[in-house]
Amino acid sequence: MTKLLDRYGAIVVIAPDQVHTTDDVAMKTIYDKSSIKTSFYSSMGSWKGVTSTLGFVDYPSAAPSRNNLIQCFQNKNLAALVESIESHVLDFVELLDKRAERQESVDGVVVFRLLALDIVTDVLWGEENRLLHEFREKQTPAFLRRFHAFSTWNAMKSFIPGADLYVRTMGNAKWRGLRNDCNDMDVTAREALSRWKETDVTARRDKDVLSMLGTMSKGNAEAVPLEDMPAYMVEMLAAGSSTTSHTAAFACWLLTRHPEAQAKLHEELSTAFPELENIDIKQTVDMPFLDGVIRETMRMYPMIPGPLERHLGKTTTIAGQVIPARIIASTAALNQGQLASVYPQPESWKPERWIDADERMKLNWIPFGHGCRACPGSNLAMTELKYMIGIIFRKFKAVMPPGGESETLALADVFAAGSRSGHCWLKFEKLDA
Repeated sequence: MTKLLDRYGAIVVIAPDQVHTTDDVAMKTIYDKSSIKTSFYSSMGSWKGVTSTLGFVDYPSAAPSRNNLIQCFQNKNLAALVESIESHVLDFVELLDKRAERQESVDGVVVFRLLALDIVTDVLWGEENRLLHEFREKQTPAFLRRFHAFSTWNAMKSFIPGADLYVRTMGNAKWRGLRNDCNDMDVTAREALSRWKETDVTARRDKDVLSMLGTMSKGNAEAVPLEDMPAYMVEMLAAGSSTTSHTAAFACWLLTRHPEAQAKLHEELSTAFPELENIDIKQTVDMPFLDGVIRETMRMYPMIPGPLERHLGKTTTIAGQVIPARIIASTAALNQGQLASVYPQPESWKPERWIDADERMKLNWIPFGHGCRACPGSNLAMTELKYMIGIIFRKFKAVMPPGGESETLALADVFAAGSRSGHCWLKFEKLDA
């Protein structure tokens, strides 16, 4: 689609009933409350017969659970949810300390995924088990294996009708194993839910998302019925860890290749925290260059780079063309982020462009989606990323790993982004001050 847009302009026909555009004025209509999600979302957002927030195709059906999640992640509640994040980031710093002493590289895709999962399971249901503590490079934890299978299998099943039946009856051992591991995410969620229910209610009150959702119940109606909770837990695991883990890994990779930007980030962090042992992690939320590092990374490498499709709820004009209601229309984070009229030299990674960002830059930055169905957890994700990157680059310097000079960073998929190689090798050195 990117090539079609480059050739034909701001709107292209990609199927008899489907258009794709970079018209940012049209985004307001494409993603308003009258639009309907395509069937892809109903497949991706359904788990064991339960439809969760992603899977509701119309806004009225999605609104109750979505609004509850937005309330959980508002600033007044976010303060309680993020209390435990620092301890997980410090676990990560300990891992980097050991690797730096041995002058070893780490695979950012793996270690940041473990960190993100440790954080999100703690934030969502107060999980005490820590994947980073169990990390062994040659042995993938069952939880992580199941999670990777969930992401891969669910996406493939949504794109290919009948995939589940075909693999179940005729698939090879690899694909049957992937399907089984994905299904076992339900086991992981139910075990976690059981542990959560066994903890002291007063100790966890309003300190994790499940507890907050419980207090939002009205009368006899639960905000999320307990029997449906595993499906929501699986969805929140995927949504709450993929963006943060890949963005953090990619940001470190890019800072390695842009030493001048890394120097500016270190200057901002060392000015705010002159003493390594006296860091207030909450201050990282308001640091402009750190914010720019994260936003610029997500502009160029959004976790969901491909089209976010909607059946238009009403006839509208897109890029000068009248498009009837019910036609599928979409924009994409990758395409919006590459608009030269909005982001001069869009192929260049320039965190400083966000210091004085104008309204069009903010409008076209859509890695969390746009409009009434945008990601309800974006506030939490940005806070996590600033905590991670801020502490890491106050204590470490990212350097080129052996053989890294020839490596390139490329998006792997149209729907869920990742390094095309499956790896993102990073190396860190400790800073003395």
